[in-house]
Amino acid sequence: MKLNDIQDCLCDLYDVHNQLPSNILARPKDNDGTETTIADCLENVIEKLQQAEVKKINKDKSYIL
Repeated sequence: MKLNDIQDCLCDLYDVHNQLPSNILARPKDNDGTETTIADCLENVIEKLQQAEVKKINKDKSYIL
């Protein structure tokens, strides 16, 4: 995935996370009895994309050196 695409996805997820009311974010992610919330899911995806972003930036920097 291109760095620009990762950063676009992150911006979209930050916006969604910030726009959802806390009572929605606190709801379970499904109806299967899970304790995982919608916020947990969004934060997990954001964290994984942030890690991918850092790896991509570091990879791109190594080509410059």
